[in-house]
Amino acid sequence: MAVANKRVIVLRGEPIINEDGVASATIKPGHLVDGVTSVAPHAVAGGLCQRTFALERDEMGAGVDDSHKSVYAPAANYAVGDTVKIGSFAPGMRVNVRCAAGVNIVAGDKLESAGDGTLRKFTTGVILARSLESSGGALGAESFIRAEII
Repeated sequence: MAVANKRVIVLRGEPIINEDGVASATIKPGHLVDGVTSVAPHAVAGGLCQRTFALERDEMGAGVDDSHKSVYAPAANYAVGDTVKIGSFAPGMRVNVRCAAGVNIVAGDKLESAGDGTLRKFTTGVILARSLESSGGALGAESFIRAEII
């Protein structure tokens, strides 16, 4: 049975999915990630990277957070040593990304890596995506925002 209003990472398109690596740090679905056999949140603010994001374990009943977790589903976050399900996104695909706390994003803003797995408003780095919605003011905590990969 589907859960109403269940949040997902992939919004449009079919990313290339792999499960080749294990987490070397805690990773949340929606984090921008880096690595092949050892996967971690992308750690270079504004840095060049693939458009790869951690996906939720939907085949196991896990969502992007624990709000839709059943007693039989695993936790939403990946712990150190867990195999990480990753989606590689191409331009035009849409994704729910995690944005850094303290940023005010407006629809149409260009986004770059914040250096901790989240995205932030573009300053001088590499543009990865554009926001499809406004955050409604400065984000008090890390949160999701819909974005289109550039």
